[in-house]
Amino acid sequence: MKAVPPQYRQTLGKLFLLSTCSLQGAGGLPTHTQVTNPIGRIARVFDSQLVRVEDRVQWLRRQLATYAQHTEHPLKVGIGHRGYRSEPSAPDPSITLDLGAEVHIDDIYLIPAQKEYTGDPGIFPKRFTLELSTREDFGQRTILFTSGNTLQPHNDGTPVPFEVNASGRYVRLTVQEGHNKGTLDLFGLSEFVVIAQGEPVSFGAKVVAEGSLNAPGIWFPEALVDGRTPLGIWQNGIHPSATLGDSVTLPSNHETVTWTVNLGETTPVDRVVLFPYQLNRSFEASVLPENFELRLSATGDDQHEATYQWANPLPGASTTTPIVIPLTGQAFSSVSIHATRPWIMGDRNVHAMSELQVWSGGNNVALNLPVTRIENGQTTEITSLTDGCSSEKPIIPVSAWLKQLCERERVERELASLNTVHYQLASRSELNATWGSAVILGLTFLIPVFIVERRRMTSKRQLDQIRKRIASDLHDDIGSNLGSISLIARTARKGVGRLEGSEEIADDLGEVETIARESSLAMRDIVWLLERRQDSIGDLVQRMRDTANRLLRDVECTLECESTKTASKLSLDSKRHLFLFYKECLHNIFKHSKADRVRIRLWDNNDELALEIEDNGVGLPDDGNNQLVSVRKLQDRARLLLAKLEVSSAPNQGTTIRLFVKRSLLSSQPNSTSP
Repeated sequence: MKAVPPQYRQTLGKLFLLSTCSLQGAGGLPTHTQVTNPIGRIARVFDSQLVRVEDRVQWLRRQLATYAQHTEHPLKVGIGHRGYRSEPSAPDPSITLDLGAEVHIDDIYLIPAQKEYTGDPGIFPKRFTLELSTREDFGQRTILFTSGNTLQPHNDGTPVPFEVNASGRYVRLTVQEGHNKGTLDLFGLSEFVVIAQGEPVSFGAKVVAEGSLNAPGIWFPEALVDGRTPLGIWQNGIHPSATLGDSVTLPSNHETVTWTVNLGETTPVDRVVLFPYQLNRSFEASVLPENFELRLSATGDDQHEATYQWANPLPGASTTTPIVIPLTGQAFSSVSIHATRPWIMGDRNVHAMSELQVWSGGNNVALNLPVTRIENGQTTEITSLTDGCSSEKPIIPVSAWLKQLCERERVERELASLNTVHYQLASRSELNATWGSAVILGLTFLIPVFIVERRRMTSKRQLDQIRKRIASDLHDDIGSNLGSISLIARTARKGVGRLEGSEEIADDLGEVETIARESSLAMRDIVWLLERRQDSIGDLVQRMRDTANRLLRDVECTLECESTKTASKLSLDSKRHLFLFYKECLHNIFKHSKADRVRIRLWDNNDELALEIEDNGVGLPDDGNNQLVSVRKLQDRARLLLAKLEVSSAPNQGTTIRLFVKRSLLSSQPNSTSP
């Protein structure tokens, strides 16, 4: 065996010392990421570039946690504006905003229209020009941005910002190239926001559109300046709200509620903003009164100098965005919201809001002021409507919210690129450290440890890849085939009916269509069960809600989740047995119960997760030996979960099923033998 050259002895000595310290769990080594294997720790000591990349990644992740969340809540009315070119020789379609007065503009944000389906590339303009002028005819203008011949990249819904730092009254967007989707140069936007001195001066601005493709109530130019976007509420991404807002449940839907905030002195009011109330987080329902009247007074008495009427354009639908009511700067001393029609959920009549803002000169003058609520002749003073919080998180100014969304998108792009670099550096460094340690520690120790560790990680990745491939094959191949069978059967059945063929053949084709459709839905459930990323109780609750909406379409169904531990993880078998138990219950209700009302509830029962499914149907039939029919499969599922099952049923008095499962068993692997 050759001797180690002198110039390498010092380096090899360091490797040996660091290897020994790592194996003994030494805590003195600098740790930049959660590295659990000794080889990884050694690699990070000797690779400064890897350490810098990891430090940058950690810093970016901390920054990302402070930014507003980018979550889309698709709108159903007032979606935004669509424009198009009527013919090849027609002028370029355009949008012009009249801000009402010349202002010094800081930023402009173009918010893309919401996507209509998964993978939708959107209809954001490909090439366009943004101009500013003090004259309506744009005789003198400043070009703020022009695409030229460069196409805009694909947009995922994030606002597109433009720094301006110039004065003007009129802002014009001219589209040179859009999308060819049945019309020429089709494009769409959700909101056109102009920020001046931190204030959104475009809310309620006059809009003139050339080449407008209007759909009344859905796509129209005025929707560009109403403050409503599919990106939801203007709130930060850090701290939860201290209060939810104010909610009043009334015995009938004819009773009114009035909220009044006294500003103390006559103040010019630029706009009033109302934020929806998160009625119940398990339902994901954000609501405002179905109808209300904004009353403004300069004297503080019952004489109202100005009013504004609002009605939900889609009665019964959740209000997922704030309602912005632009005013002209008139001076008022009190602002009242007179709610005349509540939001109705089942037998509940709810008047609710999470926040009331009154803006004047860039300040929310209603912040922390007491609000007087009058309902049923009773007067109550509350502060939860002016504390600066929605039902979820503190509200931030529109300009800060849009800036954070844009910064989040930039940070996420940088993280995506750094993750690739980090993986390559870590792999290279760990490989080098592995060989250096192997020289010192010998083939009898470090190499077996390295091989076992690598094999474990490789096996885990391979299993994940197999699961993803199986789920993809099921969804793409089998799902497509089942959809084709269903379509062919439906077409054939229509053909048989048109040709006055045999009714038996038509019935058989109908049955084929039904079986294919049901098989396709069952296949989607299997794909979801294989999904590793959706393995929490909260994910299960969401799937339960979707399944109930699908199976019990004609039944009044409510699902209440009162558990405080929805982030707890489920093992694959527990997730499977719980979901199939729940689905079997819904199938029994759908096929046998003849119920018109179903109530589903999950809650924490000490150290157990409790599930209750109650219907008002005909009850479960008796087999003559005091044994209820249709519960054998439920008993088998409960036994596999080591859970306690309670079933109570009486003729024409409905059925109640309760399941109690130990939480410690939900995260472990129970007996996986499927019934």
